Amino acid sequence: MFFRYLMLMTLLFLLSGCVNKEHDNSRAVEHMIQSQKLRLLMRELDMVVYERQKSELDRDKMRKRYMLSLGETLKKLSADVESMPESDLGLKLRQEDVLEYKKYAKRLTQKADEIYNLAQKYEFEELNQKLEDVKVSCNACHKQFRKEP
Repeated sequence: MFFRYLMLMTLLFLLSGCVNKEHDNSRAVEHMIQSQKLRLLMRELDMVVYERQKSELDRDKMRKRYMLSLGETLKKLSADVESMPESDLGLKLRQEDVLEYKKYAKRLTQKADEIYNLAQKYEFEELNQKLEDVKVSCNACHKQFRKEP
């Protein structure tokens, strides 16, 4: 008896849900028909909000490419400076000054290697400190070898 009652209640519940769904569906269809302009506006908003944002993985790939490019550029610069003949330095340097100049170039190579290695390991948190180290190294060389205006 209880089982029949339960089945009857379940059947009534399902039938009542079907009636309401038809009514709701007609309202939804009516809304969709009347709001094509709204749908286009919402799609445009979605494109602005979501399409331009990169995923965290995409941002990491961009950071890695930037760091690798920076490391390679610094390495090339320092290699060019190290192999540069004394006459191209544009200064009348003593031999010990030339050696000091080359030490700065080697230090720059080391900093570039550190940045490159961090990029390979996706360790972006340390980049700011490494960039500061490069800046300090460059400024020390400039202070020693550039003429002040």
